Amino acid sequence: MRHLAINLLCWISLLSTTACWAAGSQAGFPKQLTDLAGRQVTLSAPPSRLFLTQPRQLYALASLLDNPTEHLAGWAYPLAVFDPSMAQRFTTQWPALAQLPTLSHAPTPQLDSEALLNLAPDLVLFDLSRASSVEGSPLAQLLDELGIAYLFIDFNRHPLENTPKSLALLGEALNATPRANRMISLIEQRLARINQGLAELKLTEHPTEPPRVLINVAPGVKVDCCRTNLRNGLADLVARAGGENIADALTPGASATLSNEWVLSHPPDVVINTAGQWAAGGGQWAAGDGISVGLGVSDAEIAQDLRSLSQELPGWQHLDAVQQGQFYALWHGFHQGPFAIVALERIAQWLYPALFSDLDPAATFDALLPTTLVLSREGHFWGTLNAQ
Repeated sequence: MRHLAINLLCWISLLSTTACWAAGSQAGFPKQLTDLAGRQVTLSAPPSRLFLTQPRQLYALASLLDNPTEHLAGWAYPLAVFDPSMAQRFTTQWPALAQLPTLSHAPTPQLDSEALLNLAPDLVLFDLSRASSVEGSPLAQLLDELGIAYLFIDFNRHPLENTPKSLALLGEALNATPRANRMISLIEQRLARINQGLAELKLTEHPTEPPRVLINVAPGVKVDCCRTNLRNGLADLVARAGGENIADALTPGASATLSNEWVLSHPPDVVINTAGQWAAGGGQWAAGDGISVGLGVSDAEIAQDLRSLSQELPGWQHLDAVQQGQFYALWHGFHQGPFAIVALERIAQWLYPALFSDLDPAATFDALLPTTLVLSREGHFWGTLNAQ
């Protein structure tokens, strides 16, 4: 009744805008949430000082909130570690991001508990991949003792399954459920289109064998060849797009590093290289570089980096994937934020171009990040090597 009375007073303009906003934000609290680790978490009030243990969690907040910096207490390390151009784009839009407190300027396996608590967060976000190391740890015990809530979310491990769940969870926590629901609905619609196309393909008189795909994670950043995903991450997207991950039968683990010789003896039809802006590409391939995609990167630059990779790895120039131009670069951030459906649409088009010619992954990307309109038009988040 109290909230109803306040809302009525707001309607007839007897309360200030600030008071009305505060009343509205408190509605529905305290509330109990279930995070991606299955934990029951109670939020006593709307969180206003979030701490991000992984900077790419900002992608989700940027999709759900008009100005995420108003809700942030700090982060473990800056987004510029992974994508300086995207970090600059966000900082231009939200200047306060430049002054956001940070515990480190590089990824570190452990958080400084004292420094974290000095930021006085009221909600800490962890990636689900860290659940086993966080739960029961001294940091978790300290957060529990001080009544600081923490949630596990996931856009990376199983992006198609857990992105809608994570968006719904953050929507509830941040009073952004309507926007979260719109995003989830969009994802479901795009996914249904792909499922329908693949189902029709199976019903054709002469269904084709699924394309054999090599997933090459960030080639040149840590190793030249070839880190890959197995039944998680990008592997989930390749399977859902109707491709066959050539490394699937290799090991029961979540990832593997393939030798160049192994790849040549199991030649893929398609190679998908994840890419970013960890270091400048520029066409000069060397360990420590990587294929460049993203804001400010041209199609020509992406193609040159792909060409350098294909020429420097022994024997790759003779792979059918290279010869036929089915040698691609895909922004690594698509399966680090709530944009896995964008990558899925792009992969589906690469694997079955005639079947999915109507898809528009760039438009989907723009729709999922409404606070930075036409972001996809400002950079090139995927690319291809022209047929040799």
